[in-house]
Amino acid sequence: METAQFSNDRLKYFLFFLAVLLSRLPFISDGYGLDGDSWAVALTARNIHDTGSYEASRLPGYPVQELLSALLINGGATALNLLVAMVSAAGILFFALSLKVLRFRHPLLAAAALAAVPVIYIHSTTTIDYTIALGFLLASFYFVVSEKPVVAGILTGLAIGTRVTSGAMLLPYIIILIGNGGLFVNLRRILLYAVPALIVGLLCFAPVIQRYGWDFLTYYPVPYPSIAKILYKFTFEVWGVVGLFAIFLGVGMLFLPNRITSKRYLFPRSVNERYVIAWLIAIDLYVIAFLRLPMESGYLAPVVPFVILILGKYLYEPAFKLCCYLLILSPFAGSLGPVDRLDAAKPSSVSFRFQAGGEMLMLDVLHGPVVAYKSRRQEGMAFTREILNSVDSISRPAVLVSGRWYNQLVVQEGDTTSGNLVFASYLDEPMLLYYIGKNYSVYYLPKQDYYNQIMRNVDLNLFGAQAYLREEKY
Repeated sequence: METAQFSNDRLKYFLFFLAVLLSRLPFISDGYGLDGDSWAVALTARNIHDTGSYEASRLPGYPVQELLSALLINGGATALNLLVAMVSAAGILFFALSLKVLRFRHPLLAAAALAAVPVIYIHSTTTIDYTIALGFLLASFYFVVSEKPVVAGILTGLAIGTRVTSGAMLLPYIIILIGNGGLFVNLRRILLYAVPALIVGLLCFAPVIQRYGWDFLTYYPVPYPSIAKILYKFTFEVWGVVGLFAIFLGVGMLFLPNRITSKRYLFPRSVNERYVIAWLIAIDLYVIAFLRLPMESGYLAPVVPFVILILGKYLYEPAFKLCCYLLILSPFAGSLGPVDRLDAAKPSSVSFRFQAGGEMLMLDVLHGPVVAYKSRRQEGMAFTREILNSVDSISRPAVLVSGRWYNQLVVQEGDTTSGNLVFASYLDEPMLLYYIGKNYSVYYLPKQDYYNQIMRNVDLNLFGAQAYLREEKY
């Protein structure tokens, strides 16, 4: 009887993993993603594959993803995105298995909610490191709660090698590992976890250190965004419109009177304050890191599973189920995003425009964040193809300041030049004067003159640069 139950459980969890993976497949073939860093990974993977030498797509380096991508780069965007989808789906499976170990009442429902949260769903279909690192961390979480610290440490080390900020999870996982066995038993557990994590993480970064030395721990300087953009990324880009409503609803239901909730909770009492403290610390660490450099909503991906765990700990059963159902709906209904961008999503028949935070926004009722993101990827691909198709009209040497489009143009063209046109991300004054001295015309893509001034402190227009595209729609 127990053997049959075990086999049924294995089949059920395998089918869940398969369902999560299959849900990603319709979204993995439209290029490497919207983020220029996704295209930088592809560009770097090609260089590593062709030269056999490591280079970072951007500092501080993301060696696990970069090296794995180099093995698969001949398969193009579909292969690299499929890699991300598989690792993230495996991580979500481990999240469900962790909840099963902790004797949570609805592990698959909670894991399905995690899989559906827009920031997780979207970034598990693009060539970016967020959900690969999270996949390793969630696998590590399973072995932490299963009291297998060495394996947990190895997986945390791989997460660090994928994204160095994964090292923040050392503290929460150590707190969970601390038990009632006394000082020496707990110290042994901590060392069995932390030492492999640090060693594996360091080994993963060995090629980075060999190439760049110990100065690799740096980030490219970027301007701090406006409060409105930070709030947008912190809320709607992470949870979506429906998902954000689910979170507010869940928090509100935490304060319902006991006579309404009937106190039927989902975790056993053995999942006590020690776990809650660890989960809250994990949330706090990543929120603080995000607020320090709030450039991408993907930085908050590690927060999502722990928010779900907190809701699972304190919400009564019907309330938690309602929140999960809304989170599962969140990627497919209700998206909110700026209209004034080159890769803006195509609206559905039920969409509304309004002004907020100095930008024109569109609320699309029928297209959720995942569908809108796919539309944006297609629009972005169409835009860069238009640029590449126009190169033949350039009759003399020229440089095109491409900004966020640079990596995508280079990957799609296969070179940093096309005909008489040289692609550049941004130009500082010495490089700008070099091209001018070589009698190059200087062009820029829409809005990249503004960003060049922010990123390189050089106003291209003062040096006679011209807009590359002059059509009204740009």
